[in-house]
Amino acid sequence: MSDLDALASVRMESGIALLNSGAPSAIREAIRCFEEAIELRGRLPLAENPGYRYGLAGAWINRGDAVARLGAPENLVDAVNSYTTAINLLKEAPASGDGLFAKRLAIAWLNRGIALEAQASEPAKAEAARSFQAAVNVLTRSDRVGDASHDLVLASAWTNLGNTFLRAAGTESVAQAADVAARALSLLAETEAKELAAAEAGLKARHILCQALVALLVAPSRDDPLEMDFISRVTDTAEDALQLAQHWEKAGETRFRLLATQFFHLSALVYERHQPHFLAEFLLDHLDPEHAACWPPLDESWFAIGRESLSRVRRGFAKRDFAWLATPEGIRQLQTLKELDAAEARLKILCGSGRD
Repeated sequence: MSDLDALASVRMESGIALLNSGAPSAIREAIRCFEEAIELRGRLPLAENPGYRYGLAGAWINRGDAVARLGAPENLVDAVNSYTTAINLLKEAPASGDGLFAKRLAIAWLNRGIALEAQASEPAKAEAARSFQAAVNVLTRSDRVGDASHDLVLASAWTNLGNTFLRAAGTESVAQAADVAARALSLLAETEAKELAAAEAGLKARHILCQALVALLVAPSRDDPLEMDFISRVTDTAEDALQLAQHWEKAGETRFRLLATQFFHLSALVYERHQPHFLAEFLLDHLDPEHAACWPPLDESWFAIGRESLSRVRRGFAKRDFAWLATPEGIRQLQTLKELDAAEARLKILCGSGRD
């Protein structure tokens, strides 16, 4: 390592430490550190040593990350330019096909897409989708497919691409969103219970998948025979997400509580509308401490969600005519109503008089 490169590495480490501190006042100082590293590495013989280009690209990516955190429109444009500069430095990979180049190139494309999405304009969103696709293309051609750190970046790229598909009009785009989110999950299956970053990526992928499946479930062009498949996939995906969040909650990690609440709410709505005979079981599984799936501390909002779902189902029963109750279906639904009544009574006990 040359003296210039070593000094640049020191500035990079200082910048990363400042950025990781989370203090707003430290961001601009971190940017200054990264710019000093860029200036130092820019004086190196880049054409002669691919490692120097790799290091310089890393400095540009870190600068982009720091500038993007400032959040203003001009900062986001500046961040995109930093990522684009890194991409241009990394496009010519070493003859050895070094997988590290591919991973860093994909990260630059991925972060560029995220910064473009944050700009919120339609042209920027379209360019963001192209950036995410470019990240996917780079990694699926890499010689490190199957490497955990490689797969984490690829899963993030698939998930972000899925989000762009989800926002696009048309059933075909929504189906694509479901497909790429499922691909992301397949890459994270072995690591999301062990690594926090993989867990976060897995929960985001499930969030995209559930949204896509619900959109397909209610699509006017949907074939009725597919309804049960969509319902099962939504509830299974949400249940997997709740179990993963519970796993990390038990390990002391609380950052997934908001997402867990969203998955719980979605499941309650799906059971309420499509499978009310499973609603009582689902609610008690997650709200009754006597059930294994229940995980304290119980969120007050979950009880409210449960009570509201039970109330809506009850009102639906009240609207049915008396003759329907004498049919086999009506008799089965009366049994469901009894189960829902019992669940509601149990929730009232669990909430306590002060919470009801």
